[in-house]
Amino acid sequence: MRFDLLRGQKVTLRRCQALLRLTDQRCRSCERERLARLAKVRNAAAAAQHAAVMSSSRYADQVLASTISKAQQHRAERAAKYWQLMREGKSNAEACRLLGMHRRTGTLLRRANNYQIPSLQPPPVAAGRYLDVRERLRIADLLNLGHSMRRVARELGRQPSTIKRELDRHRDGEGRYLPRTADHDARRQRARPKAHKLAANPGLRGLVQRKLNRCWSPDEICGWMKRTYPDDPSLRLCPETIYRSLLLREGQGLHKRYATKLRTGRRIRKTRWRIRTGQGSRIRNMTMIDQRPAEVETRLEAGHWEGDLVRHEALFYRAEVEDLRRCVVAVA
Repeated sequence: MRFDLLRGQKVTLRRCQALLRLTDQRCRSCERERLARLAKVRNAAAAAQHAAVMSSSRYADQVLASTISKAQQHRAERAAKYWQLMREGKSNAEACRLLGMHRRTGTLLRRANNYQIPSLQPPPVAAGRYLDVRERLRIADLLNLGHSMRRVARELGRQPSTIKRELDRHRDGEGRYLPRTADHDARRQRARPKAHKLAANPGLRGLVQRKLNRCWSPDEICGWMKRTYPDDPSLRLCPETIYRSLLLREGQGLHKRYATKLRTGRRIRKTRWRIRTGQGSRIRNMTMIDQRPAEVETRLEAGHWEGDLVRHEALFYRAEVEDLRRCVVAVA
């Protein structure tokens, strides 16, 4: 229809009416019909998007359900029956004989549960701090549908920053997001305890030791590595990692003899809360404020009023420090 084509090209109603020689009533009617058709198309697109989002959720559930094999289902059902017999007072040997399995299998089940019968109460729902594999599958599907990160976050009930960090961490070199690989990498990265970076990387440890022998500071070492090896992320380090390796008891990766190469030469770290403060003045032969001359009270000379302000501020801050010290002592 020529009217729709002209309106699609941003032609005004007055110009369309003149070009097509339409009456006022006919022009308004054509405009209403065009807007109705556009609204119908928008509603259909929104319905299709909603259906796609819902199907992505169902698909994620189906994929997760299909990952459990028949053998795993059989073992889960057998374990449930075993624990039910144990709750009834059966011994391990008797429960295994009734279920037709070896006693060693029952012993392994008990060891896996720390020799305690699991409770019948349902396990507590996870707090949802970390993304699970279902959410990662939905992220991949919604990104394929062309949704923005904010739209994906809104569908999952997460913050947009969570989705952004997830994509920044687990996209491959070609920019693709693979949910299964991302979930595997996330679980491996969350595993604790982790190997110390200086202990796990001999090349990085050798670089740090050479620079410490030359009496470089940890800040200088980290800055030099970042500038010299800009394309090697394995040679990234923060100064605190070096300090922890040298000054803390549980430090790993560096020998304690390198602590003498630091500017302070200190072998252990002193926390500021253990430093004793307030043990008198550091200024020798200091004249106390209560020993000032009497003419200061009149404030007739220049400087007396400013001195009083400094005195009041010093008293105020001294009171604050005393309150903070009492709080720390009470907590300790």
